[in-house]
Amino acid sequence: MTFISPLFILFITIVIFVNYLLPPRFRYVFILSVGLVFVGFFNIESLIAVLLFTLFNFYLAKLILNNRALFIFGLAVNALAIILFNYFNSTTNGLHFSFTLISFQIDKFIVAFGLSFYSMQNIAYLTEVYSKRMIAETKLAKYVLYSVFFPKFISGPVMLPVEFISQIDNNVITNNNLIRGFQLLLLGVFKKMVLADRLAPGVCSVFDYHSNYSGLTTLVAAYLFTIQMYFDFSGYTNMALGMAEMLGFKLKDNFNFPLRSTSVSEFWRRWHISLISWFTKYIYYPVVFRLRDYKKIAPLIGILLTFFVSMIWHGIGFTFLAWAVCHIIYLCFESLTRKARTEFSERFNNSLCKMLYIFIVFNLVCFSNIFFRANSFDTALHLIKTIGCNFIPDNFYNGLIAPIAVGGHQIDEFNLYITILLSVLFLLFERRIGNIVSSERINIKYIIGSVLLIMIFGVFNSGTRFIYMQF
Repeated sequence: MTFISPLFILFITIVIFVNYLLPPRFRYVFILSVGLVFVGFFNIESLIAVLLFTLFNFYLAKLILNNRALFIFGLAVNALAIILFNYFNSTTNGLHFSFTLISFQIDKFIVAFGLSFYSMQNIAYLTEVYSKRMIAETKLAKYVLYSVFFPKFISGPVMLPVEFISQIDNNVITNNNLIRGFQLLLLGVFKKMVLADRLAPGVCSVFDYHSNYSGLTTLVAAYLFTIQMYFDFSGYTNMALGMAEMLGFKLKDNFNFPLRSTSVSEFWRRWHISLISWFTKYIYYPVVFRLRDYKKIAPLIGILLTFFVSMIWHGIGFTFLAWAVCHIIYLCFESLTRKARTEFSERFNNSLCKMLYIFIVFNLVCFSNIFFRANSFDTALHLIKTIGCNFIPDNFYNGLIAPIAVGGHQIDEFNLYITILLSVLFLLFERRIGNIVSSERINIKYIIGSVLLIMIFGVFNSGTRFIYMQF
């Protein structure tokens, strides 16, 4: 039951309708029940794991004040959950334990669904309570609702209990909530079904069957994957925010036009904002503060440790390590050259320079994403080697168009051009579309146009699951 399946559309329609009719004091019990059903429908083991972790963190938070040992123990348990999840996600047969006469097997994905994002919220919660920046939640039911609120459960956004639970007792649903929420939901569906899922086959064609492709083909596939991942994840975020809005809750937005960034550091301030804020607040700033006497080295070590933790969170393997190293190099270079770059920007502050910066940053991000997307480190190195050694294809059509279009037929080529055209047009007018969607006034032209485009160009039968569901 993914966010774009017919079953989920029926599910969310009924949930929103019933929730709207219920008196406000009964809504949180209803949404809590719906969240438990949603998680259990995907994976009953995940539901059991989440409930156990919820109870563990709820009661531990009441005991950790002035108790450093318990606090560290709580952090270790939640961090272990993230590491184990990523280990299961990177293996085929799960994990086998054997102790003399006792032997048992833990299957892959037994606790995979949503646990990584959920554990990060628990770590933040325990840290805030231990640091006395917030008071531990006293009502278990509300904390469970925060844990299993289904719009944010799969892939965030990451929120603190104080940011979410405070909305439970003040749950108000107006016509403006329903209008804005529906338009956000529709935007997310459009991004996923019309843009991301139409780009996915061409990306898979190159990254999964890479033997004889040229460097230009690899580079185009890396471009398309970066755009696909943006549409896929921001589409999920739009859907999550839209559903939450229609249920009377406000979630954090995760994206702020990241593909228009003029530096890598700006890119990370605009991409997956709630996650980057988490890393910045709980990894980067504490490290820099502790090393504040070493003014030049502290930011570099902070970047190194932050991306090392980010690498572990995303996955265990050399591909994610190489992806992290790329961004460590980018950000360290920016940190060391900040003064020179500032002077250059002040001297050449024009639209042409800004476009050049955007182009450079986009290419740097795309290069690192070759490691992020490749099935193995050797595959990534092979793809990068083709960029340096065999860039231009011998036959432009067979070596570039056919692989990206996933076939040499005219209809495949037409679909590729349509997909690229729609993607480029959306990116050009993205800010204007965002203003329409965020408006509290219903826009009939936008709704009719979006529905028509989804019906005509949407991928209904073979769409891929959301990319960040694997993290």
